[in-house]
Formats: sequence, C-alpha cells, structure tokens
Amino acid sequence: MGWALCWTATCWSWAHAPIEAQPAESAAASPEAVTLSIVGTTDLHGRVFATNGRGGLALLGGYLRNLREARAADGGAVLLLDAGDTFQGGITSNISEGALVIDAYNAMGYDALAVGNHDFDYGALDSATGPDAEDMRGALKAAAARARFPFLAANVIDDATGQPVSWPNVRPSSLVETAGVQVGIVGVMTHGGLRQTIRAHVQGLSTIPLLPAVKTEARRLKASGADVVLVLSHEGGWCERFDDPLDLSSCGHDSAIFRLARELPPGLVDGIIAGHTHAGVAHEVNGIPILQAFQRGTAFARLDLSVRPGTGVIESRIFAPQGVCTVVDDQGVCAAVGDTPSSYEGSPVEPDPGVVAAMQPQLERVEAWRAEPLGVLLATPLDRRSDGLESPLGNLFAEALLAAVPDADVAIGLGVRRGGLRTGLPAGPLTRGPLYDAFAFDNRVITLSLTARELAALLSRYAAQSWSGIPSVAGMLVRVTCGPEGADIDLARVSGERIEPDERLTVAATDFFGRRVGVGTLSGPAESLPSAPLVRDAAASWLRARGAPLHADEFSAPRWQPVGDGDCLASD
Repeated sequence: MGWALCWTATCWSWAHAPIEAQPAESAAASPEAVTLSIVGTTDLHGRVFATNGRGGLALLGGYLRNLREARAADGGAVLLLDAGDTFQGGITSNISEGALVIDAYNAMGYDALAVGNHDFDYGALDSATGPDAEDMRGALKAAAARARFPFLAANVIDDATGQPVSWPNVRPSSLVETAGVQVGIVGVMTHGGLRQTIRAHVQGLSTIPLLPAVKTEARRLKASGADVVLVLSHEGGWCERFDDPLDLSSCGHDSAIFRLARELPPGLVDGIIAGHTHAGVAHEVNGIPILQAFQRGTAFARLDLSVRPGTGVIESRIFAPQGVCTVVDDQGVCAAVGDTPSSYEGSPVEPDPGVVAAMQPQLERVEAWRAEPLGVLLATPLDRRSDGLESPLGNLFAEALLAAVPDADVAIGLGVRRGGLRTGLPAGPLTRGPLYDAFAFDNRVITLSLTARELAALLSRYAAQSWSGIPSVAGMLVRVTCGPEGADIDLARVSGERIEPDERLTVAATDFFGRRVGVGTLSGPAESLPSAPLVRDAAASWLRARGAPLHADEFSAPRWQPVGDGDCLASD
C-alpha cells in the first residue's frame, strides 16, 4: 500500500466545536482561551537513532523545542504523548529493556504513555534476583518506575482483582494541569493485544473492549474537573490522504479506532492519539479528531486545541503527520540527502543535545554488555540464508532446542523471517552482541506432545508460508513430496528409519511456535512457562558445551529432503 504523505505541517484544517453564545459581561469575565498543542508519537519500537536522515529522538527533540518556544510566546503549552509499542525492536533499546528510551523520553518531557502489546515483550527484569526474577512483568514495571510520566492501561485487567492493573506509576488515566487547563488522559490497548506478545509474560491478565473503559475513565476525569479529555490509544486505523480531515474516503472506515469514535457519547472525548497499526490518520470522526503518525519515530502527530479553562475546547486544528527529517527538498518534504535543513514553527530544526546526553549512560552499558565473550570460537561464519530454506544457523538453533529438553525426540527451530533469525554469526570469538542480533526475542523453550502425523501436518502447513520461512529441525529428517495439494511430508529419524504416523513424539519448540500450532498439548502447566529457558540462553549454553571451534559444515547437512524439485517449499 502506498502512502500519500504530507511530510510538512502545511496540510491542516480548522474544525469548529459548537459552543453556546455568552452574555457580554460573562464573556468578559471568563478566562482567555489558550492553545494546547498535543503531540503524539507511537510504535517507536526502540528506534532511537535516525535512519537515512529520518527519525531519531534527538531530532524529534529539536522539533519539540521549536514548538514549545512558539507556545511559550502565546501563553499556551505542549502536551507530549506516546501511544505504545515503544521499546521492543531496536537492539540497544532491547538490551537495556527500554531504559534507553525512558531516559530519552524523560529528557523530552513526555506527559503520558499508553501501554502497548509489545511493551510486555521483555518479561522479567534481567537484573532481578530471587522472587522478582519470576515476575514476567518485571521489565515493564521497571520502565514505568524509571519514567517521570505515567503509563496508562485502562482496559488491561488483573484477573485476580477484576480491576485495571495497578502497578507503581501504571494506572488507567491521568489528570495533567498545563497553562491553566486541566487535561484528562485515558490510556487503552487494542482489545486483542495480549495475544500479540509472549504468552508467558501476560498470564493472569486480560483486556476489556475499549468503549466501556474509555467511557468510565472519561466520565471520572470530567467529574474531577477536566476541561479536556484525550484518549491515548494503542489501537488505530489508517488513511492514505491528509489534505482534508473531513474526507474519510481514503481511510479504513471499519478500523477499531473509528468505531470507537462513532460509539462515544457526544462531547465526552476531545481527541484521540492512536497507534498500533503503523499507519497515518489526521481526520475527524463523529466530531472527534483522531491523530496517528506511522511508526519508528519517522513522524509525529499534532492536534492544536483552543481551550478556555472552565469551558472546554472551543476550536481544534488537525495537522497532517509531520515527518522528522534532517533535510528537505525544494518542496519542504523530507529528503535522504540535500543541503536545506528542516525547519519547524519558523526556525531551523537542530537535534537536542539534552536527549543525546540522557541516552549516553545506557548506550555505554549496552556496548559493554555486547562485548562480553561467550567462550565460543566460530571457525567459519554461520549463515542464516535469506531464501526461506534451511541454513547452518537455523540448524544450530534447532540442535540447541533439542539439547535444552533432555527427553525430547525432535525439535522445531526457527525460520529466517517474521519472528525468526535476523542475521548470521561472524567467524571468530563469539560475544553476546552478535548472538543477540541473531535472535533478539525473549521467547522460551517449550515442550509439545504430538503424533508424527500431527507434526507432519504442521510442517506441511509451514513449508509453504513465505512470510515465515520453513522452520529448522533437529532429531529428524523431513521428506517432502510436492503435489497438487502442496507438500506431502513423511518423517524419519536421523538414521533414516521412518517414524510411524501414530507414534507420539516429545517435541522441543519455542513458545512462539507453540501458540500457533493449534494441536498437541503443552507438557506441563502453563504456570511453568516463565521458568523455561530463553531460546537465546539455550543456544549460548549449547555452544559453550560444544567446546571445540565450530564450522558451518557441521550444520549444513540437509534435514529437509525434497523428492524432486521441491518447488512447494517456501522461498523468495
């Protein structure tokens, strides 16, 4: 899908909220209206640095500095909000478990963050010991405690209490006073979000639909004196054009955030900052402005509200997504190269050195961690192959999974695409950094009980899925015959002996794979999953146990064995 982006702040519109006429003497006594600029970011996914001249938190800080100077000049204020999925993705953010981003956000002056589904991905805090090491929300709680702004999660429910989660600095909503205006902010997550993270990390939690959570908290905030109520939502929509906020013809009309806006009572909510879908929105639905600015820090959303304290919003101005870029072309649009620096609010945009300084301690800690040796020597590089077929690195990880479960018969490892191996390992002494780069996810080793027939059916399904690539295997050979209906699979032991279809196998796998198989059973209670080893740690332990220098040739013997040309197997 192509996006017709407006990367400058020139695409905007005024939307007028109706207000009752006041007698002259009442109007004269009422406070002056002030301008609140609401800036929204979302789905940063740990990308704290610029890529090809776009994005980067220090550069975003420069845009914010210009905007704050403009609001200071007219007596207004800026509110800075993030709609979640903030930490997981960038390697340096991952290794710091989000602390790097929190330090930058503190320096930038964020006012609130909505918890997104991937904000649960880190699980337990790496540095935790004792009982705290078993808290699968430990890293998220530590990030919230580190922040000088609240984390909001009105529709994430603690099953033990039946109430929204209540952890230090994590709550359903927040009331902020700025420029004499009381602003209420409700944070919510996509209703199915807990199914889109690592299962071990969200046991005992559930979500309720957005509408009742927003209505309950918005009414409470109004009763507490809020002049403005905003929804900060890790749920969103998508539009392709931003030239007219009232023209929804390029938008996904049935997106969840549009449905929410249509269902809300009139006047309860004054604006929505959205996320999750990695798309752009700068439109008005049912009288409610909805703003969303793509992903990975490449843009930000902006909504200006003219507010009279004690009365509420009297006017709103919707801006198109604003690109975060170092230089622009002759049309003022972000460019990869050029000599014209970006400007915003009439001034050049320069990276904020305070943001750079705030991130430096964590960057130094991360680099020291990455350099720690694992005591393993790779005599040759271990390639992951990008064509979707098996590879030395994939086979190595499968062998590590098999070894991590002493009674396992076979193992299902990782492909090289979504949720799989991301890069190969270089030759030479292996350190923590390259191993983390190869598999940056905190997935855990699980055990499944499957018949050979069930396992063959699963592998047949995965064999043709180009989005994931075929999974690596260990302890078996996969014989593939391509026919009109796809891959017909027989399984054999490494010795070549056929595994009979009704034979029950103990299968070592990842919880990422286990959530999707739909057959078989976990070998133990769900509560035991948090104590299972991380896949990455299992690989490191197995590598150390091997001792001798490793060669790619040791892992190059084919485990998938096509009969014929194998054209039904997933490949580029």
